[in-house]
Amino acid sequence: MKLNWSNIKAATRGLDLIIVAAILMATISGVQYYLTKRSIENEARQMAEIRLRNANLLLESAMSSMETAVLNVSRFVEESIYDKESLPGLTRGMLEANPTVKECGLLFAPGHFPDSSVPFHPATFRNEDGVLSTMDQSTNGFNYYTRQWYKDVEASGESLWTDPYLSMTDDKMVCTFSVPLRDSTGTFVGVMYADISMEWLYNLLKEGASAYKNAFSVILNKLGKSIVETRAGGVPPGNEELVNDMVAMKSGEARISYSDTSSRAFYAPIGKYGWSMAIICPEREMFDDFYDTVTMLTIFMLLGLALLGFIMYRIAKWYRKLQSVEQKKQRIESELNVAHKIQLGMIQHDFPPYPERKDLDIYASLDAAKEVGGDLYDFFISSGKLWFCIGDVSGKGVPAALVMAVTRSLFRSEAVHGDSPAVVMKSINNTLTGMNESEMFVTAFIGKLDLATGRLDFCNAGHNHPVIIGDGGPSEMQACSNLPLGLIHDFPFKEERTELPAESTIFLYTDGLTEAENQDKDLFGTQRMNAVLQNGGAPEELIKATSQAVSGFTSGAEQNDDLTMLAIAYHGHKGSHVVIKNELSGLSVIPELIGNLGLGREISDKLNLALEEAATNSILYAYDSPGSGNVDIGVIINENVVEMTLKDWGKPFDPTSAKEPDLTVSGMDRPVGGLGIFLVRKLMDKVEYERKEGMNILKMTKNIQ
Repeated sequence: MKLNWSNIKAATRGLDLIIVAAILMATISGVQYYLTKRSIENEARQMAEIRLRNANLLLESAMSSMETAVLNVSRFVEESIYDKESLPGLTRGMLEANPTVKECGLLFAPGHFPDSSVPFHPATFRNEDGVLSTMDQSTNGFNYYTRQWYKDVEASGESLWTDPYLSMTDDKMVCTFSVPLRDSTGTFVGVMYADISMEWLYNLLKEGASAYKNAFSVILNKLGKSIVETRAGGVPPGNEELVNDMVAMKSGEARISYSDTSSRAFYAPIGKYGWSMAIICPEREMFDDFYDTVTMLTIFMLLGLALLGFIMYRIAKWYRKLQSVEQKKQRIESELNVAHKIQLGMIQHDFPPYPERKDLDIYASLDAAKEVGGDLYDFFISSGKLWFCIGDVSGKGVPAALVMAVTRSLFRSEAVHGDSPAVVMKSINNTLTGMNESEMFVTAFIGKLDLATGRLDFCNAGHNHPVIIGDGGPSEMQACSNLPLGLIHDFPFKEERTELPAESTIFLYTDGLTEAENQDKDLFGTQRMNAVLQNGGAPEELIKATSQAVSGFTSGAEQNDDLTMLAIAYHGHKGSHVVIKNELSGLSVIPELIGNLGLGREISDKLNLALEEAATNSILYAYDSPGSGNVDIGVIINENVVEMTLKDWGKPFDPTSAKEPDLTVSGMDRPVGGLGIFLVRKLMDKVEYERKEGMNILKMTKNIQ
């Protein structure tokens, strides 16, 4: 069989489609690559900021408590400044009252006690078993006047902290707080000091770097010297700019390199002692999982393109077989029957489509005049908006069916990402005009109904005007009649808006209804249609009654046109619905969802806080990585009750099974987690969880009477 010109054109169109698909897939992959990488960076940044902030709070709390305790005891010491018998007991009392203190001592200046020629240095120690020992350290022969904590306090006359150092007693990391002692005349007579264990600070640094295997943390003093570190050597050499910023007590983020490794450093001042902390994370570990995912997606994309190329190749072969259509009529009839089933499978025919919704009822029917037809309807809900369309392709049979399939697919793909019926209509029109060699056109009506407010945005492309059925009976909805689709490229479609009242129905139809003919060639017409619609009823009742009226009118006459009807009953309520990726940035949609309910500020703030806490739980724990799954959020008011539903398709997790946190325990001792669901329970009247069909479903209810 020879390849004719039509076969070449078909193959060329297939190649064009492959190229367009490749460009589209590459663009989508590029955008996903950028957004996902930025999300990972933001997550690492947020984790570092939280840990730096926690380190600062813990350091301030621990060291401020120590300062207060030492200063308080020093007043008692100054009251007993010459009483050698009571002074050791004060050092022991300091350790008994403060379990975190490892050593407390008093070192008096030479000559303070006229009756003694040796220094007096009473001190109390805590060993690893917690046992306290009190002694006079001046007897061990060591010259404690050379210790830095004594010399600095004597020189400055002020209370001072040392940088962390290894204790001489047990080789553990400690930090010393020293205060000057004065007699009643204000004369310097010695120093009181206390050593606090800094092992907790080292552990805090290890925890701050634990998110990544080779990450590490370091604290620098005001001279840029590493005083606490989880990696030998602290800040790697060659990163003087980072050290300078930390010494200057700046906060920020820097990209550094060491040992041929590119890393991110997140740094900020901690405490009020001239210290700065940095958390340094290797970039390769931050993005390891991400790069693995990108590689897998690239492989799948290439396989998809190969599959698409194979499909186009098969389509080209199918076009070549059209030359023998007359000799294979039986086969064509069989294929038309299959095509009829496929076409019916493309449209929604399971009703009611949204049985869980109380604000909406939809029913539709499509009767083709031939095996396949050119009528279409479609609808779906996205972000609390009901998108719907009805269309009628000029012509009949297979060509009309193909255009119908393309138009319906274009509507679904464009409306999912669009916000304006006119923009969606224009995009469909431009695609059809670019492929309309047969000069076919499509009349269509596209609407977007805000289910929370009843606002209806719509655009009519030469289609029959819909009918609104309300308390006053049926009335034709006025709409600008733009040109049909597929005629003029870049035609400026006009969009219009109206308010659909609660408990009203919008009835859409193709001209196969009003132009149905009886044996005498009379038309069914709009008058008979309105007479049926006048009786009202649910969408299914309306359409079935209209179909019976048409059948009775035509009395078996052959149907010359496809007949399609779509009825949408809007009962009205306040509510919204949205699907977001499991990324913290998606939480920004929640205030708008709650705001759409039109409630007072107090109740809105409670609903907003509860929904944010629950959604954050799904985003952080349902999936293995950010952006890898979806979180479905629905908000609705039924009478005097607000219902908020949260769904995800991640790992099974029942947040309601978590034990309530013990709020009597301090924040430092209480384990992490549990406060979110506790807060949700307190804010809401009812919180229910179920695992159903692979979904985690959390339902939260609040009475607003």
